[in-house]
Amino acid sequence: MSTQGDLVQDIVAVKVIDGSKTESMATFDSHFLLSCAPKLLLNGLASGAEGIFGLGRTRISVASQIAAEFSSKLQFILCLSSSSGVVLHDNGQYGSSFASEISDSLTYTPLVTNQVDSPHEYFINLKSIKVNGKRLSLNYKEGLGGIKLSTIAPYSTMQSSIYAIFVKAYEQAGMAMNMTRVASVAPFGLCFGSENMDGTLVGPRVPVVDLVLQSEMVKWRIHGRNSMVQVNNNVMCLGFLDGGLEQKTSIVLGGHQLEDTLLHFDLGASVLGFSSSMLMDQKTCSDLGLGFGFIDSL
Repeated sequence: MSTQGDLVQDIVAVKVIDGSKTESMATFDSHFLLSCAPKLLLNGLASGAEGIFGLGRTRISVASQIAAEFSSKLQFILCLSSSSGVVLHDNGQYGSSFASEISDSLTYTPLVTNQVDSPHEYFINLKSIKVNGKRLSLNYKEGLGGIKLSTIAPYSTMQSSIYAIFVKAYEQAGMAMNMTRVASVAPFGLCFGSENMDGTLVGPRVPVVDLVLQSEMVKWRIHGRNSMVQVNNNVMCLGFLDGGLEQKTSIVLGGHQLEDTLLHFDLGASVLGFSSSMLMDQKTCSDLGLGFGFIDSL
């Protein structure tokens, strides 16, 4: 979707967090560029959304403007939750105590540019997909393309050919775990009864999904909290949707799958760092309690 809008300037203040986690406010010396666009661009977003926080690969994204204003590296940290998440811009190589704490356990994978879909969005490689450790029978010789990260899509989508194989494999793995398939609830294509489903720190005990990135050693693991959606008291559905035959990217990883996973976008080095689910440590992104801020490395 494309439309016309107005580019305007305004004064913006951001929260600054120093090495001791002390907070203060800083105001841009130069005017911050903002876009006034039609409300139709909010269609499909969560109810109550009043605008879009631009973090794409453009010169006027929030991250780019902050990096230019503070003469810092072009990188930011994103951590989404079902309530309130956090976006941080780190000035330096994780010099603050806060940043070093959250970066220790990150796994890194290259950010790649996809000229076919959009050079302004974020993509990572995808080598294979596994469900409960079993590799899906896909056409790996032709390559799977990649994964697009999207905070706009509420749930992940897959190309139809991949989705059909994935859903079949997930259903089989679920049945092997004594899960009971029930009637699907739109927009989801695979649902299970949840009344007798066991719980874990990372959500319901369901098949684990592994997205194998540049090698077998680098996997994005998705547990029940991020793979399943509770649609009512008795039904839980797989939070992956059929993206259709025309979807250009193999997988679009949506907001639900990104929740409570800390992401470090280092655009200077063109790499993405990602954590395992924060739920494993009995934490969520909302526990960070920082909102949007700028880390001033000491």
